[in-house]
Amino acid sequence: MKRTAEIVLSVIGAVLNGLAAILVIFMTMTMKSQSFIDEMEAQMKSGATIREADFQTVLHTIQALGWGIAVVLIIGTVIGIVAAVQLRNNKRPKLSGILLIIDALLVFFFTVGFGVLPALLYLIAGILSLVRKPPIIVE
Repeated sequence: MKRTAEIVLSVIGAVLNGLAAILVIFMTMTMKSQSFIDEMEAQMKSGATIREADFQTVLHTIQALGWGIAVVLIIGTVIGIVAAVQLRNNKRPKLSGILLIIDALLVFFFTVGFGVLPALLYLIAGILSLVRKPPIIVE
């Protein structure tokens, strides 16, 4: 039985996950640059009500959270690719389905909204992998 739908959904989910990881890494690196920090400090001095210590705390928290989200997205991308490879030639569809469902939950709950679409694609592909049965050949 062909597993084209599951493979396509898994690959699209992995590509979207990878793109989201690149976006999060880029945003985190941008927030770490001195020009970004100087611009934000200039904005704060021009009438903002936030204190310098609070700004530094928020900035460091967002940077740490960004790296954590990027790691989860990269792990999700790798798991999605592994599951798609296992689905090729109908090699372990049950294992792939379980991996895709676990990946969907991981990406959905630990990326704070960055991985909603890939998680949905992984979930659909995982359910399809578990539900579709090979045709019974009657002799």
